[in-house]
Amino acid sequence: MTDTSDVTQLRQFRLVRLQIVNWGTFSGYKDFPINRQGVLFTGPSGSGKSSLMDAHSTVLLPAHDQRFNASADLTARGSKQATRSVADYVRGAWSETNDEHEQSQVRYLRGGKPTWSAIGATYDDAAGSVVTAVTVKWFTGVDNDSANLKPLYMIAQGQFTLTDLEGWAERGFDTRWLKAAYPVSYPSSQEAYIRDLAAMIGLGGSKSALSLLGKAKAMKNVGDLNYFIRDNMLDRPETFAAAQRMVNTFKPLNDAFEIAHRAYQQEKELRDVPSQWQRYQQATTERTRADSLKGGPAEVYLRGLHLRLLAEEIDQIDTALQGLDEDLQARTKDQQAAYDSFWSLEQQWSEQGEVLRTLQVQLDAANIEVQARRDAYAAYGGQLALLGRSAPVTEAEFLALRSQLPQLAESARAEREQLAPTLRAAFAEAGQLEKDLQGKTAELQALRVARSLIPAREAQRRDAIAQAVGVPAADLPFAAELIDVAEGQERWRPAAEKVLRSFGLRLLVPERHERPIKEFIDTHDMRGIVEYSVVTATSAHRPRPRPETLAAKLTVNTDHPSGLWLAAQITARFDHVCVDTARELDQHRIGVTVRGTLKLPGNHYRKDDRPELTNPSSYILGANTAAKRAALEAEVSALVGDSKQANDAADTLSRRDHALSAAQQAAGAATKHTIWSKLDHWKAAGDAEQLEGRLAEIRSGDVDLQRLEERRDDAKSVWRKLVGACELLTKRIEGESHRQTSLVDEHEQEQRRPHEIHDEDDRRYLDEVLAELVLTRSPDNMAQIRTTFRRELERRTGAADTTRQNAVMLMKRAVDGFIEKWRDAAPDTSGDVEKCGADFAALHDEIAARKLPEAMTRFQQMISEDMVPSIGMLQRAIEKATQEIQERVDMVNIGLGRVEFNSGTHLQIACTFNPPAEVKAFRARVDELLSLAPGVRSDSGKAVAQFRRVRDLMALFTSDTTEARRWRTDVLDVRNSYTFYGSEKDPDGATVHTYRNTAANSGGEQEKLVAFCLAAALSYNLADRDSDGRPRFAPLMLDEAFSKSDETFSAQALSVFDEFGFQMLIAAPIRMSGIVEPFIGQAILVEKRMAADGAHSNAASATFGELAARRGQEFDGDAGA
Repeated sequence: MTDTSDVTQLRQFRLVRLQIVNWGTFSGYKDFPINRQGVLFTGPSGSGKSSLMDAHSTVLLPAHDQRFNASADLTARGSKQATRSVADYVRGAWSETNDEHEQSQVRYLRGGKPTWSAIGATYDDAAGSVVTAVTVKWFTGVDNDSANLKPLYMIAQGQFTLTDLEGWAERGFDTRWLKAAYPVSYPSSQEAYIRDLAAMIGLGGSKSALSLLGKAKAMKNVGDLNYFIRDNMLDRPETFAAAQRMVNTFKPLNDAFEIAHRAYQQEKELRDVPSQWQRYQQATTERTRADSLKGGPAEVYLRGLHLRLLAEEIDQIDTALQGLDEDLQARTKDQQAAYDSFWSLEQQWSEQGEVLRTLQVQLDAANIEVQARRDAYAAYGGQLALLGRSAPVTEAEFLALRSQLPQLAESARAEREQLAPTLRAAFAEAGQLEKDLQGKTAELQALRVARSLIPAREAQRRDAIAQAVGVPAADLPFAAELIDVAEGQERWRPAAEKVLRSFGLRLLVPERHERPIKEFIDTHDMRGIVEYSVVTATSAHRPRPRPETLAAKLTVNTDHPSGLWLAAQITARFDHVCVDTARELDQHRIGVTVRGTLKLPGNHYRKDDRPELTNPSSYILGANTAAKRAALEAEVSALVGDSKQANDAADTLSRRDHALSAAQQAAGAATKHTIWSKLDHWKAAGDAEQLEGRLAEIRSGDVDLQRLEERRDDAKSVWRKLVGACELLTKRIEGESHRQTSLVDEHEQEQRRPHEIHDEDDRRYLDEVLAELVLTRSPDNMAQIRTTFRRELERRTGAADTTRQNAVMLMKRAVDGFIEKWRDAAPDTSGDVEKCGADFAALHDEIAARKLPEAMTRFQQMISEDMVPSIGMLQRAIEKATQEIQERVDMVNIGLGRVEFNSGTHLQIACTFNPPAEVKAFRARVDELLSLAPGVRSDSGKAVAQFRRVRDLMALFTSDTTEARRWRTDVLDVRNSYTFYGSEKDPDGATVHTYRNTAANSGGEQEKLVAFCLAAALSYNLADRDSDGRPRFAPLMLDEAFSKSDETFSAQALSVFDEFGFQMLIAAPIRMSGIVEPFIGQAILVEKRMAADGAHSNAASATFGELAARRGQEFDGDAGA
C-alpha cells in the first residue's frame, strides 16, 4: 500500500460516517463510523454488504446512476438492471416466493403500514469542512408502489444524527415541524439536492463524475477505450451551452431585424406620401385661392393695375406735351421764315414763268391719274391671280376675260359646294381620332399606376363604393383580378376574355359587408352597371375542373379570402369544352373555340367581336399589366399616326376650300371692272411723259428762269417740310391732349370703383400671376391683359386640379399598399387619402425620424455588441474545451505515471486531435464575422449583410434536419475531434503495447485495465490543477469489482486507486480481505439472521485478524468438503 499522509488528504472530502434507518433488512437505526483510509464491507453472500453500498449510492447519486446490487452478475441470461428499488429497501423486502396461484409474492419486514427510511452520509475534508447529506423516503399508507414513495432531502453543515428524525416520524411525517426544529438546507428536488451537495463536497458540476461513481461499483469491462473516455471521462462540453446562449441571443436579434426591416419597408412604401401630401395641400391651396380670386377679386386687382397704368400714362403724356409745345414753337418760327423766303422766290418766278406754271399743273394732274390706274390694275391683277389667270394688257383681252368671269365664279362655287361634305367628314374623322387618342392616352396613364387590368371607370366606381361604406378596396376585388390564364394556356386568353368579360367585372363582396354595400348601391345612382356576388363560406371540398374545359385553363388566386369561393364558381360556371374549330362544337353541350365562338345549351351559338373584347389593350383577366400596357402603347402609337394623317388630310381640304372661296370672291370683285380705260396705266403714263418733255424743252431754253425755279422749288421744299413737321407736332399735341383728357376721365371713373386688394397673400399671389404674363402693360392693352389674366387663373386652377389628382393617385397607391401589408399599423384603413393623407405623412415622418433610426440603431447595436461577440464566445468555448481536454489528459497521465502497470511499465492515455472540416469552416465564418464587425456599427448596409451571414450560420444551429444535427455535433462536441487509446510505455517512453478495447484481455488483465481507466476517468473529472491529480471528492464504491482477478492483478488495480488518492469503499467476500487490507483503514462485518418476522441484517467493525481467522475457517471448510 502507498502511505497516504494526512497532508495528502487535506481538503479532500472523505466519507467519515454512514447512518441508516430501516434500510432493507437493516431495521432501526445503524451508525457506522468510516475510516478516512477506506472501509471493507464483508460477510457472507446475501448478508447485506451491497445494501450498505446502495444506501451510500442513494444519498450521493441521482436515481439514474444509483445501480443497486451492483455485485449481481448482470451477464446471466434473463438478468436485468434495477432488480432492487428504493421502495424494496424502504419496505424491507427479504424474500420472494410463489403464492397459491404460482404468482411471485414478495415478503417485507415493514409491509402493510406507513413506514420510513433514512440514510445519512457525513463527509469531512480534514480542514474544517464537514457536510452531512440526508435522504429520507417514506410511505404514508400500505401501498408498495414506488410512485407513492415520498422523498425528503437535507444537507447539514456539520454532523446530523438520524435519530433526530424520530420526532418527525412520530408526528405523522410533519415536514413543517422538522424544518422548524432543524433549520438545515432542504432542497426542493433531487436535482437541486445533488447540485447543492456536489458543490459543497468537491464533486463540481461534472455529470460524468457522478455517472462514473455509479458505474464504478462493479465495472467489469469498459469496452472500446475511445468511446469509454469520450462518454464517461469527458463531460458534454460547455460548447453546447455556449451555442444555446448564442442561439438565444439570435432570437432578439432576429426580432430586432424584423422590426427594422418592417420599418424600412414601411418607410419605403410611404416615402412619396409626405412630398405628395405637400403637393396636394399646395395644389389645394392654389386651386382654392385661384378659384376664389377668379371673379370679383381679380377684377378689383386688374382695376388697380389699370389705375396704375393710367396714372403712369398720364404722367408720361404731361412730360411729352411740354416737350412737344417747345418743339412746335421753334418749328413754327422756322416755318414762317422759310415761307417768307419761298414766297419771295415764288412772286419773282410767277412774273417770269406763266407758261411753265400752267404745264406744271397739267403734269401734276397727269401723274395722279397714272398712279390711280396703276393701283386699280394691281388690284385687278391680284383678283385674277386667285382665279389662276394673268392680267390682260389690251382692251380686247380685257373684254374677252370679262365675259368668262361669271363662269369662273360659278365653277368655284360649285366645286366648293361639292367639297363641303368631304370637308365635314374629314374634320369629324380627325376629331374622333383625337378624342380616341386622348381616351387611350388617359387609359394608358391610369394603367401605368394601376394594380390591375380593370378599366378606370369600373375601378373608380368600386373605390367610391368602398370609401362610402368604409371598406378597404382590397376587400372588394373584381373577379377578373383574381383570375388569370394558366401557364402554357396563353392561346386561350382571347376566348377566356370573351366568355368571362361580364363575370370578370363582377365585384366579390364578403358576407360581412353585404348589408351596407347592398344598401348603398340600391340607394345611389351608380352611373352604370354594377354586378356583385356575396362570397359565402366554402366547404373544405374543392371540386377540380374537368380536363380540356375552360375552367381547367384558368387559375384563381386562392390566397385571397374570396379565392376558394371563386375557384368553386369557376369550376361550376365555365365547364365549356375547349376545341379548335366550330365543327368540333357539335359533339358537346357547351363549348368554346379558340377564336371565341361559344356554344350554349339548346344549340345556341354566340360570338362577340366587339373591340373592347378582342383588343389586348382591353383585357381584364389577371394582375399582370405588362401585356395590356404594351398593347395600349401600340394602340396609342397607331392612333398618333392615324390622327396626324387625318389632320393633314383635313388641313389639305380646308386649304382647298379657302382657295375656292377666295376665287369666288375674286371673280365677283373682278366683274366690277367694266371699263378698260380705268385700268390702262400705259396710256396715262405716255400723256405724262409728253407734258414732262414740253416742260424740259422750255426750261432748257431759259437758263436764268431754270435756276430761279430750282431755288424756288428748294425753298418750297424746305417750307413744306417745316409745314408738315408743324402739322405733325400739332396733331400729336392734339392727340396727346385728347388722350390725356380721355385717360383722366377714365382714371376718375375707375377710381370711384373698388380697386384695392387688402389681403397681402391674395395680392402677392395675383402679382405672381401677373408676372407670368408676357404682355405689354399699358391702358390700351388692358382688354388683352384681362383676358390673359383670367386664362392664367383658369390654367392655374386646372394645373392645381391635375396636381391634386396625380398626388392623390400616387398617395393612394402607397397608402393602399401599406394597408394591404400592415393594416394593424395603419392610422386609417378607409383608403380615403384626402382624409388620411396627413396621418400617413406624419406616420412616414415618425418612421423615418424615430422608428427606423431607433430600430436600426438597436439592430446594429445588438449585432455588434451581442450577436457577433456571442459567436466569438462560442468559438473561444470550443478552443477552451479543446485545450482543457489536452491539459486534463496530461494531468491524468502524471497520476498514471506514478503507478506501474506491469513490471517496469506505465499506462498512459494517448490522444490524437483531428477536427472535422466543419470545425475549420466554422472558424473561417467566425473570423469573417469578427473581421467585418468594426464597420457594422456605423453602416446599415454592412449591418444587414452581416445579419444575413449570421442568419445563415444560425440556420445550421437551429435546423432539425439530419445534416444540420450532424454538423452541430461535429462543431460543438470537441470530444469527437479526439481519438483515445491506452499506451503502455517503458522507462524510455517507448510504446510497449497499445490498448483499444478491454474485452480483448483475460479476466484479470481486463479488470486491472478497467481499474486504471476508471481511475484515470475519475481523476479527470474530480481532480483539478491544484490537487496534484487527486480528486477533491475521494470516496469510491467498489462492489466485488475484482471477482475475476488473482491477487497480483487485484493488488495492482487497488494500488492505482490508492495512488490517485481515492478512499475506497469496498464490498467483497471475506476471502478478499487479505488483498484489500493494505488499501483500507477498517473492516465492517455484515451478517444476516432469520427471525420470526423475517431476515434481519446487522454489521459491526471487525479486525483484520478476526477476518483472517474467518477466512481460514472458510478455507478449511472448503478443503474438508
